[in-house]
This record gives sequence, C-alpha cells and structure tokens, in this order.
Amino acid sequence: MFDFDIKELPNFKFSLQELKDYYVKVSQYNNLKWQPDSTNTLDHKVNDVYSWAIQSNLKDTTKPCPPYDIKHDSEVLGTFDNPTELVFGFGKYIIDAIPNVRQTVISAHPPNTVIQQHVDNTEFVKVHIPIQTNDQSYFVFGDSKYNLQEGKAYLINTTNQHGTINQGDTDRIHLIFKIPIDNVDELLNTDWILDPAQVNFDCKKIENVKFNFDELKEYYNDLVDNFDYLKWTMPEVPGTNLKGLYGYAILTNCENIDERPLPPGMRKDKKAFDPIIKPTKMLKGFAKKLYDQIPYIEELVITGHPENSGIPPHADKDEHVRVHIPLYANNDSHFIINEHPYVLEPNNVYIVNTKRIHTTINKGSTDRIHLHFKIPIGKINIFLRTQINV
Repeated sequence: MFDFDIKELPNFKFSLQELKDYYVKVSQYNNLKWQPDSTNTLDHKVNDVYSWAIQSNLKDTTKPCPPYDIKHDSEVLGTFDNPTELVFGFGKYIIDAIPNVRQTVISAHPPNTVIQQHVDNTEFVKVHIPIQTNDQSYFVFGDSKYNLQEGKAYLINTTNQHGTINQGDTDRIHLIFKIPIDNVDELLNTDWILDPAQVNFDCKKIENVKFNFDELKEYYNDLVDNFDYLKWTMPEVPGTNLKGLYGYAILTNCENIDERPLPPGMRKDKKAFDPIIKPTKMLKGFAKKLYDQIPYIEELVITGHPENSGIPPHADKDEHVRVHIPLYANNDSHFIINEHPYVLEPNNVYIVNTKRIHTTINKGSTDRIHLHFKIPIGKINIFLRTQINV
C-alpha cells in the first residue's frame, strides 16, 4: 500500500519540552492510567506496559481505556474518538490540528517489552512522537530495525508486518495517534503547527475569508438597535485607557445568556476562564453564517474602542490567536505588536498573533469597531487553507 516502513515528519513543528511537560501532567491522572489485567499473551511481553487514553474507545471516559482496539460490547464505542479530560495542552494541539485523528494515547513500554510482529487495521496508519526513549528501543519490520528519536515525529506504516522491542534500560514512552490512509497525503504535505512559538507572524491580512461587508454592518446595526441590554461597557481602571470600551459577546461562558455580562477581566467567578463558546441570541445573521463556516471559533465578539481608549500591553495566556474583521477604523487607531503599529482597515480580515506582546490605542476622533474571534493554535493551518464564504 505504501512504499515505506517509517517516514520522518519534519513538517511537525512542536516543542519537545512542552510535550514532556504535558506527559508529566498526564502521568498524574492515575484514575485514567491503564495497565493490562493479564501478562504475556501471543508471545508478546507486555506485563508492565501502561498508557493513558487522550481519546477513548469507551463510552465512560472516566475509566482507563486500553491503547488498542478491544472487542465491541455495550461499553465500547468502536470509534476511539471520545475525548477524555486529558484533552488539554499538547494533546489538544494534536486533536485540534489533525483531521480525522483517532486513538490518541500516550503509551509506555518498560525494558524487555516485546510486541510481536503483526498488522493493524489496514484502513489506518499511525504517527508516533517519542517523549522518552533509548538507543536500544526499536520498531521492527521483518529484519529491519528502526530507532525513533526524541524531538521528531514519525509516520508508521502499520499496514505492514511490524512489532516493537525495548532492549534498553529505560521506559520507551510515545504519544501515538492514527489517521485514515486517505489522509496520508495531507499529513505529509502540510506544516502542522503544534507549538505557539512556531507561529511566525505578528499580524497579516488574509484572503481566504470572503464576506459581504454591507451585511456585516447591517448585523452590527441590528445589535445596536435590539441588544443594548446585552452590551457591556468597561468602567474606569486606574492607570489604563480602558474606560469606555464596549462590546457584544456573541459567544459567552456566562450561565445566563440573557443577562448583561461583565466586561472582560472583570469577572471573578470560577467559570470566568471556561471556554467562551456558548451561543447567545446575537448568534444570528452574519455571525451565524460565520460560525457555521468556522465551527471551532471561540469568543466571538464585537468590540468598540472610543477616542483615546486602548488596551495595555499584554500577551494572551491561552493557546489561541485572534482573527479581526474591522467595521470602522481610522488611521490613528493602531494594533501594536512587538512595538510595531498596524492599521487594520475595514472590509478586510486579519489574523493576529496575540501570544506576542500587543496593545491597542485609538488616537483618532471616531470609534474603532471590530468583529473578532479566537481560533486554537492547532487550527491555524486548517483555517488558513480553507476557503470560507460567509
């Protein structure tokens, strides 16, 4: 089917340290740690292996799930795509970024573990990203042995006879997932950004989002006319120019979607940092069309910056970038990233790397009004290569 056993994937852009840090956090979830009930079977030596399912094959995601397909019964989904509470950090990057990803797990083979040669489901192949390994841990294809290195990703042709053996003195620990064979070309020919530090732009105009500007302005006018009761306004915050900023939260994380939300940063309740994905009554018209085209967007809002207002320098802490569509602006309204001022012009779309230090200031005499939303780091490539017609 494929003319290779193992292929290195230099197009996977990730931080090994971030992956290792993710593993340290995952390893604390003892409630989801799987270990075999029996010992060696079918000549495999797997009595000490252990794993964590980031995507589970079980209906109950609070139970440990084996890292391989198991017999279907009332407890088993059969799709291996049920997210567990381990979908955060690096694991979330993978699931966000890779289309049709399944069976994402962290699997560990202690010394002397042997998986005899076999063939997996021929409809899928697997990707392995070593977290910890040694130079005596191998993938085996027939008489050929391959040693996979930390800091790299590999496509494994599991439709061929293959096995593994760890003859070293340390555990071999890999993050693994599988994809359909129909997705292999895309996997090989796309740059997969799995590290915020690899987002190598400040602010750039993009051309893949097409929309009717008049329809966007009509939508905003509808919010002004009919949803004033949901408009938030920023109070005075000493030492800043935040006073007077206003906005409409089209997506929210408030429990009561019919109640005027507090301005960003003003909430102190325990849900203040929950994902901002709950639709409000303002998800209609232009916003609904946008949402339907880009269903993974978060924190969809329209915000206004009056004259002499702005946001202090900061870098966003979550793993997202933002997309801005200006409705109204002026030449003295700037988005400043790494001390470089950008003028974002109406009737255009911009992607902004808010992981970098940025600030805004409106020194013009008219309000600067933008519709904007967040997309996960892992979705950047999908977003940029998809033609979106709102």
